[in-house]
Amino acid sequence: MSEKELMLLKDLVRYRDDIIKLRVSLGNRIGAKKNGNGWTFKKRYSICSNKHAVLLKEDEKREKCPICGSPVEIVEEEPSPELIQRFYDLLNQQELVEGLIANEVTKFPEFEYHLAFIKGIGPANGARLIALAFPPQFGYDVNRFRSYSGLAVMFQCPKCGYWQYARKSSNGRPAVPSEEGWKCPIDGTKLIGTAAKNVPFNREVKTFLLGILANSLILANGVYAKLTKSFKEEVAEKHPDWPKRRVQMTAERKTISVLISNHFAVSLHYREGVPLSETYKRVLGKEYEVLRKHEDFIEVPLTDYYVDVKSTSYKAKFEKVIKELGINRDEVITWLKKKKIIQ
Repeated sequence: MSEKELMLLKDLVRYRDDIIKLRVSLGNRIGAKKNGNGWTFKKRYSICSNKHAVLLKEDEKREKCPICGSPVEIVEEEPSPELIQRFYDLLNQQELVEGLIANEVTKFPEFEYHLAFIKGIGPANGARLIALAFPPQFGYDVNRFRSYSGLAVMFQCPKCGYWQYARKSSNGRPAVPSEEGWKCPIDGTKLIGTAAKNVPFNREVKTFLLGILANSLILANGVYAKLTKSFKEEVAEKHPDWPKRRVQMTAERKTISVLISNHFAVSLHYREGVPLSETYKRVLGKEYEVLRKHEDFIEVPLTDYYVDVKSTSYKAKFEKVIKELGINRDEVITWLKKKKIIQ
């Protein structure tokens, strides 16, 4: 794979995003609604005596003009045939670029030998993940990427205010690892995890990972959806005082972190020839020594194909992958059962 191919993939991902934004914007204006395999169009807006015409969302009600406060009349009408045609043109362009993406992304080993086997990650999401989180551009350093993407948890000392975020800290000194968790290097107090504050990170990447991708994985109801559920149960049991939203977000963050670690490990193996058994030590850095002591830690990429096979051809392909990677299927299945991901 060349730098030119990576740039092409990034351009295609951006182009698709631009088309979708334009199509959704036009669709909202002309009242486009998906109906089975087709679309219906009904434009709804309010208009007042001052001729202020303001669009209405689906099923939205309005009695007064949001501009001047005057009583309004609700109008429903068929949009212009020309605008409807432009909507279909944009839909066709989206389908065309998605076909190009589906072709280009197969040139990347991260997709062909890992992401393609995960429910909820098709060519579009796989291409965007590679474009935004291309492991070689981060030196295969997961912690560097987590800091860049806002995935890292900020740890703070409740006594002195010391904080650590990824490899940065308030005084330049790293937190002290212990069996109880990270401790303050100043007074030894156990640090409390919190959302990152006043530190720079890429909001586009964070939105994709914890918004679009996390939701797609959950809707697909595959191995990562079940891993999220398992994490959710563990977090809720450990923190019974936490609100449900915080528990859910923490579970999703943990799930995406597992996926990213696997993504970087697979990339390092195929691009640099590092044995899979050694990749996690490099991608996780110093955290590896802490994480490997946890009974739930596993050093293999998780996919849906250990137990769920879509087709004979994919099964044969996956069998080649796990053999080449040196993965012990029985160990993975035992871990999945332990986490209650499979029965």
